[in-house]
Amino acid sequence: MVMFKAVSSLERRKSTAAVFSLYLLLSATPSFARISEDFGEADELLLFQDMTLVVSASRQKQPENLLSVPVSVVTADDLHYGGQSSIEETLRYAPGVDVVRMDRNRYGIGIHGLEGMFSDRTMTLVDGMPADSPAFGGPEFSSLPIMVEDIERIEIVRGSGGAAWGANALSGVINIITKDPETVPGLFLSSTVSQFGDGSSQVRYADVSGKWQWLLSAGYEDLNSSSDVLDLSVNEGGDDFKRRTLARGELIYTTESELEITFGAGMTGTDQGAFETAGISDAGANELITANGYLKAEKVFSSTMEGYFRWAGRYQDMDRPSYGAAEYQVLENDFEAQINMTGLASHSIAFGGNFRNTDISTLPLVPNVFTLAEEDVSERWFGLFASDRYQYSKQLFFEAQLRGDYFSEGETDWSGRLSSIYGIDSLMDHVVRISAAKSYRQPVGFIRNAIFYNDPRKEDYDFQFSVDPDMQSEQAWSLEGGYHWNIKDTIKFKTDLYYMWYKDLIGGRAEYGVNTQGLPTYHLYVDNTGDAEGYGVEIELDYESGPLQWSIWYAFNEFETEFWHQSIRSFLPARNKVGINLRWKIDSNWTFNGQYAYSDPVDEDVSDYSIESSNHLDLTISRGFMEKKGELMFGVMDLLKKEYDPVVGLDQTSSHPIPGRMFFCRLQFVF
Repeated sequence: MVMFKAVSSLERRKSTAAVFSLYLLLSATPSFARISEDFGEADELLLFQDMTLVVSASRQKQPENLLSVPVSVVTADDLHYGGQSSIEETLRYAPGVDVVRMDRNRYGIGIHGLEGMFSDRTMTLVDGMPADSPAFGGPEFSSLPIMVEDIERIEIVRGSGGAAWGANALSGVINIITKDPETVPGLFLSSTVSQFGDGSSQVRYADVSGKWQWLLSAGYEDLNSSSDVLDLSVNEGGDDFKRRTLARGELIYTTESELEITFGAGMTGTDQGAFETAGISDAGANELITANGYLKAEKVFSSTMEGYFRWAGRYQDMDRPSYGAAEYQVLENDFEAQINMTGLASHSIAFGGNFRNTDISTLPLVPNVFTLAEEDVSERWFGLFASDRYQYSKQLFFEAQLRGDYFSEGETDWSGRLSSIYGIDSLMDHVVRISAAKSYRQPVGFIRNAIFYNDPRKEDYDFQFSVDPDMQSEQAWSLEGGYHWNIKDTIKFKTDLYYMWYKDLIGGRAEYGVNTQGLPTYHLYVDNTGDAEGYGVEIELDYESGPLQWSIWYAFNEFETEFWHQSIRSFLPARNKVGINLRWKIDSNWTFNGQYAYSDPVDEDVSDYSIESSNHLDLTISRGFMEKKGELMFGVMDLLKKEYDPVVGLDQTSSHPIPGRMFFCRLQFVF
């Protein structure tokens, strides 16, 4: 297929990068005469003990104003008072995150865009453990044995995270951190019903006894289909229901020698209605069973040294006819170790590595079914990482992160990040940051090995789908800058800029012809389709004082491909996004919460299709009773929109409208 050069040229990219680099240098150039010479090895965590501590930026606890990459934090209160029962819906109210809802239970999630149902450019973690779909890549929240009320916070890394977490953290990381048993002791009951007949219920019990902590949680979710909610005809489709049952448990034991051992296990069973993928529709319901387990040993060796060893395993049994495929079985085991060291001549060092093995099995190759080129695929990953934060003075920090990964089915590659963080004033109320980073994406499992062909004897055309064996991994190089201002104890201002150059993006490449029987042929290859560049800015203002808390943010993103209509198998980022979050604790019992997010229309990579602009407004009012042992909430989701138009893309399609506005009621008890 002939491809045409886009307006953006290599020279323009170089100019953009040069101007951006100059801006970062000028904005962050310190007056070193102002640096206090009276500095020592002050504990940075104690110095900023009132700041939120974040672990996802560099795998170590760091204050939010001294991070090497911007991170948004969605707190437990944000999740609780927001009232959403899905993780995906909560993410749309964070700056830098693009959320596309395909239907009632399928989403595309991306940081700075590039989202799609099979897009694995944003990495998902649960407590630092891999949580992406091991076969298809990308976030798969419905397979996690976690309810929203089990989450302590969600850390969203809005920038390349490969140096800390490895391949496929190309544009960012979403790390879901769950609640420890000791923070939620007792019995918790929750039940939610909506005007559509949807239901969500959970029961959880946690306790602490001496050196032991334990937690058990179970939940059930039931989403009715768009067809039932909107009373669609049979021809309009809309059988996008979801039934999800889950259970999880965690046991923690702490010895006298400060060794903490954690064991956890969970299981999720999900039934989803049929949906259209790559032109395949009406294929039947989809089933997914996921079982996972983990074992972690953490040891504090001294006041300056600690570490852990962790095993995490997952097994999935999938029957997904809507993927044009039959049954899959996936077994994944991941082993990881890390050592943290502080107080070494103003250095804070972390180093470690991981080994991951993924086995995928499927049915033999047959016509009209997406499957693997081989019935059994085994993939092995091995990675080593290290980071060093050096405190040059009380106000100046340097940080370096480096990681190398070996992949048995692809290339050995590396990721890195270099950062400088400088406090302009001695109180560190004004902090600037400049960073340069490199990361990469290595498609896994199904995307790398998929194959499809039809039977031309039964069709009037010959269609084939395959992956180019010489496909290269995607690369991303970025420049970033940020400014954090504590205007007062109650007000914070943040701005973050980025420029990212993408090399060898992966998409679809089509070839047309005529076979020996005279039938038209269409061969679609998954292959590298070209380069691209993206740049943008995010601005945020936060306020918190007494009963009132609010934030307002704006995000601008631009993305330009090397070629016109270049396929990247994902949606482009929305150019403009605006968000407002408000929470008002009216008195000791009543709490009002409001969340608003606007997003520009979103274009799909190779077609003229687009997702309409969105105005999401969620409102809740809750009242505590029985001395706050009970809480009743009434709310409305998506108040401004009754229904949404169908979403159409290369790999993901919904041929029916999707319901919007929904009123609901939630009742909870804590004993």
